[in-house]
Amino acid sequence: MDEITDLLSQKRLDKYKNIVKEDAFICHLYNSELAESFYQSLCYFEIILRNKIDLVFSKYLGENWIFDTQYHIGKNLNHYNDALKRIEREKGVECLKNRDCLISELTFGYWSYLFSSDYKDVLWNKYPSMIKEIFNNPKYTFNLSKAYYQINKVRLYRNKVFHYGSLLIFSEEMPKPEQMHNMIYSMCRSLNANKLLKYIKQIDTFDEKYKKGKKLGII
Repeated sequence: MDEITDLLSQKRLDKYKNIVKEDAFICHLYNSELAESFYQSLCYFEIILRNKIDLVFSKYLGENWIFDTQYHIGKNLNHYNDALKRIEREKGVECLKNRDCLISELTFGYWSYLFSSDYKDVLWNKYPSMIKEIFNNPKYTFNLSKAYYQINKVRLYRNKVFHYGSLLIFSEEMPKPEQMHNMIYSMCRSLNANKLLKYIKQIDTFDEKYKKGKKLGII
């Protein structure tokens, strides 16, 4: 066990000590399985969101909106410039004017920040119909603040998943896994991706891993 502690670090394992009677390493292994079960839903949500935004923005702002610097403000100016540098470094300068390449390189943080209050005057007050066209199948009324809150919640959870954070320590900022999984699917339905969701569910392993956690007494 000393080798495991040395290589994973005591600090990392200590997070899992008080979750169940099982040892911390078992909880750590399960946390990795649980995180992996979110890969499909999170990856597809990000793809669906950015493509739906681009679809609606292209209608109102023109297909080349992504190259217009007036739409890259605040934190997003940094996200945009970082994406350009990454494209030039990894794919070559000729790809800098490829809109599909740029859209795919922009981070989840970029897309979530578009719904922040900083964009009210630039986008949402000018084109109030856009929010309803992006989220054109909501179960409940969907406004800008709700969209930003939920998308940012998913973004923060995504960061936990992809950076090996603990999904087993819950708080108001860190919802339970089943709550977050439901939120991701609910957001996808609001984006009118019901047909696609049927196929995503076929490769989604969350339910299986969640039941395992219940059986182990970890969740």
